[in-house]
Amino acid sequence: MKKVDVSIPRKMFWSDKLVNKKKCPLCHSTLENEYHTYMMVTRSGGETTPFMTGNDSGSFCLECPVVVLDRKGFEQAIEAMAERPDWGISGTVQFTVLGIVNIDAVPEDKRHIPLGDEGNPIPLVEFLSETEIAKKIGEDQHKGKRLSGNQRRRRR
Repeated sequence: MKKVDVSIPRKMFWSDKLVNKKKCPLCHSTLENEYHTYMMVTRSGGETTPFMTGNDSGSFCLECPVVVLDRKGFEQAIEAMAERPDWGISGTVQFTVLGIVNIDAVPEDKRHIPLGDEGNPIPLVEFLSETEIAKKIGEDQHKGKRLSGNQRRRRR
């Protein structure tokens, strides 16, 4: 049973940009690592290629809408793709992770249809922007949740 509700839009951080990879960069709660499916886009030689990958390279805050992604885990997924000649990826590859695919949102009667086919769109939960996360934290404060000192300073 998964602990993380991926239907909630989250702010994404890369682990290599954080001092402490085991704590939430916003509320300092301990992060929970779980396997999920992500939507990515790569760019190589002017060509863009969207794809989904499942991995356990995401750690989630259970207190606020944050996910910390391990860049090395996603780079390994791209390296595995680059080994497949049918993908056409070579040389320098740039990539971005667009969000989390909410597999549970696929209706029962559509689960036999590949994701992204007509009639079964990819249930992508995109990552939040800086403004959206500030707004979300403000909403949480009004729900009676207490913000940490760092969160209060960021709001000012």
